[in-house]
Amino acid sequence: MKKARNQKKRVVLFSATLLIGCVLVAVCSYSFGFGSLIPSGKTSTSAQAIEAESSAAIPADKPADPAQLSASDDTKPAASMAAVQSVAAPSPTPLEEPTVKPTPAPKSEPTADAQKKTAAGNSRLVMLDPGHQRKGNPTPEQVGPDVKETKPAVSSGTVGVSTKKPEYVLNLEVSLLIKAELISRGIEVAMTRETNDVDISNKQRAEMANEAGAALAVRIHADGDGSPKTRGFSVLYPSASVAAVKPIAADSREAAGYLLERLKAATDMSGRGLSARSDLSGFNWSTVPVVLVELGFMTNPEEDELMSEEGYQKKLAKGIADGIEQFLQSR
Repeated sequence: MKKARNQKKRVVLFSATLLIGCVLVAVCSYSFGFGSLIPSGKTSTSAQAIEAESSAAIPADKPADPAQLSASDDTKPAASMAAVQSVAAPSPTPLEEPTVKPTPAPKSEPTADAQKKTAAGNSRLVMLDPGHQRKGNPTPEQVGPDVKETKPAVSSGTVGVSTKKPEYVLNLEVSLLIKAELISRGIEVAMTRETNDVDISNKQRAEMANEAGAALAVRIHADGDGSPKTRGFSVLYPSASVAAVKPIAADSREAAGYLLERLKAATDMSGRGLSARSDLSGFNWSTVPVVLVELGFMTNPEEDELMSEEGYQKKLAKGIADGIEQFLQSR
């Protein structure tokens, strides 16, 4: 009996010793970090704490550091875990996107028609020259660059036998109507004068049209004759016999033909036709096409009065403008 009790004590003692040994092993394992080994796929308490703290410090809808974002408008902030990583190791500053310059459109070559117009000067500019002026200038002026003949620089013109109106006044009245008619059609107009108190020679008037690069110079005059019966408008153009005007002779003749036909249609009169002239300074110094319109004879009493009527002046202006426009359209 006694032997049985001793054996029982030994079993209890061994069990207690074994239990104590297991407890010691567990304590040692925890102390040396073996308890941190966590199966894959599970989050440790310490990691959860870090993530929760980081999420609270950096809202998910804001980037951790604006300087780390690209300049692009569609750059979005990362999720909370990515924000934690950016705190631990900031991403490198994004490179600036290169500026892309648009490729310029190829320039088209000018057409032959455009080149022709450029060579001819301003294809829509007309120089109007109301002939004469209040006071004439008798200073001798060379008639052309290739001749020695001279004429007075400019005269005051003739006077109406019935109206007593000076020619320079009539010329300006009709020229201003022509100007208004052309402008209403979108045609550019320049004038050698818009007042009677000027001193501009015939050569200077031609040079004004040359310097402006006019498509056409139109000189406005009225005629005079020893016979009171002579009447009718006419259109003059430079003669090709003058060497200096050969380059513009054909175009000038063409323009004169347009103006004559349109004057006939506007006034319902036949006129006196075309005339080539080699003795006019305003022609011989010109390097652009040029014509001269003789509105009629101020030495004819009836025509003198007719040319001062507003209605007839408008007919003259319309006919001349029609001819000018037809010439420009033919270029």
